[in-house]
Amino acid sequence: MLLVALAFCQGAVAQEGTGTLTVNVAQFTSEKELPKKVDKQLRNGGLEWGIKDDLLVFTTVAKQFIDHPVNHMTRYSQSETLTLPAGTYRITGIGLEMSTGFSVQKILDKGAFVNQDVLSFTIEPGKTTTLNITPVIYKDATFALNFWVPTLMASVQNESGSTPAVALNQRGASSIAWPQYHGPLKFVAK
Repeated sequence: MLLVALAFCQGAVAQEGTGTLTVNVAQFTSEKELPKKVDKQLRNGGLEWGIKDDLLVFTTVAKQFIDHPVNHMTRYSQSETLTLPAGTYRITGIGLEMSTGFSVQKILDKGAFVNQDVLSFTIEPGKTTTLNITPVIYKDATFALNFWVPTLMASVQNESGSTPAVALNQRGASSIAWPQYHGPLKFVAK
């Protein structure tokens, strides 16, 4: 009887263990030739993101407007590895299409959006899950003369294979415009 109880406890500990998440950010690519100055600036860039509880957020909106810890910066061509509790995690992208405006708030209202829960992944005890992000500047995604934002194409890879790539920061039919988003990720001064 004691052996059965010990075996049951051992199984419960294994299920509640930790696994590894690797965030692998590829070097950005561009379908369009970039001016040398822009190319150099982008090669020094990276992605800002953060994780809290079961939510991983990538943002191209300045983190001062986000009410979620954005405490990781992974440069293009680099990766970062975290140990996380086993479980299912969601990924949300916060994007910004550049527009003109006389205030930051007007620019956010016109161009910022939230792509909520666009991807999910599972951390299994003792195993590694990789989030591959490929930043791509598409020909039709240049917004203004000196403003270039790569589309972040993300896929999840584990022992079973890879998911199809999904854009984290591209506005789509399910995107929530900044003025209409009233969720917990938007910082509102009190």
